Amino acid sequence: MSMFTIGLSGLKTTQRALEVTSHNIANSSTAGFKSGSAEFASVYNGGQRGGVTVSDIKENFSREGSVVSTGSALDLAITGQGFFVVSENGRMAYTQAGQFGLDKDQQIVNANGNQLQGYGIDANGNLVPGVLTSLKVEAANIPAEATTEVEFSLNLSSASDIIAAPVPPGVFDPTDGSSYNYSQSTEIFDSLGNSHTLTQYFIHTGSNTWEAHYFVNGDSLGTPSTMTFNASGQLTSAVTVPLTHDPMNGAEDLDFNINLTNSTQFGSGFNIYKNDGNGFTAGEFAGIAVAASGEVFATFTNGETKLQGQVVLANFSNLHGLETANRTMWYASNESGAALYGTPDSGSYGSLLSGAYIGSNVDISEQLVDLMAFQQNYQANAKTISSADQMMQILFNAT
Repeated sequence: MSMFTIGLSGLKTTQRALEVTSHNIANSSTAGFKSGSAEFASVYNGGQRGGVTVSDIKENFSREGSVVSTGSALDLAITGQGFFVVSENGRMAYTQAGQFGLDKDQQIVNANGNQLQGYGIDANGNLVPGVLTSLKVEAANIPAEATTEVEFSLNLSSASDIIAAPVPPGVFDPTDGSSYNYSQSTEIFDSLGNSHTLTQYFIHTGSNTWEAHYFVNGDSLGTPSTMTFNASGQLTSAVTVPLTHDPMNGAEDLDFNINLTNSTQFGSGFNIYKNDGNGFTAGEFAGIAVAASGEVFATFTNGETKLQGQVVLANFSNLHGLETANRTMWYASNESGAALYGTPDSGSYGSLLSGAYIGSNVDISEQLVDLMAFQQNYQANAKTISSADQMMQILFNAT
């Protein structure tokens, strides 16, 4: 093999390496970009030295890009392993560029219009795992929902003073602070979404026995209930108290239960374990929230949220076997193996960070050093060709 051919192979491979380096530098600000590197291999022809070739160009999947904060809920960064799955005209593609938004149909898409894939929800709002679908947000306002249950658990101090229960019950006066031991209020809602205040008054009427009076907006709900506890401080009476109230504002009657499960009577002070009533006023669509586990929620002005689906991540047994595509995406290939799907923040899959995206993993300083090394390499290979030409001239002149 002539020195010309060997030197030319050096020029060609160095040129390709320079192209890779230039491509890296050009994409130093591209979201989800993975820097590439040219791998060289020597060439022998029949045992004779034949120069060099580029055996492969590998992308660096092991180095994560920097996290770029944006504050936009649909900008998503994968902190760990995994790729977003998007539908590109029906073909599954994979990317770590997590800049998403909503299109006119409220589907979650990237800048190219590719639809983000995940697990959808059924008619009851429950996730349907195992079936990939294009994630979509239901942005319709939600109507009011009346309260049907108040989960209310507490500790009533067994050391409290005993107060004689009022007889008859109707004479109980909540404005007289000496007529009860403790009180607690809860916000509840009627069918029109109007807010009301439920207040419970607790009277220690005897050993392990309490009487509870119920008022809504200052109006008594009638007969009180009796709460009894055993010698261990555990509630032994009914844990559910059914109540009814007419809001007298055109809304339906409020029929709800107070769930007293886990209430106790210990010697410690009065303490509320749980005070949570369902129901809410009407709400307008306010935005989107994405959890670290990939669950997507629509948020509303009344503080409620509705599950919309869950983002799914993909991984591969051989990342270097992926087929590189335009717009910072990759396709599965025979060499990469089929995509392995999983949910964020589970198993080996990374979690999601909402309000940010992963930038390029290009190290500019490293690329500039490579650029100078390849320039020197290119000049050296050009010098071998020039030297070979001079030697040939000497040979021709000698003859």
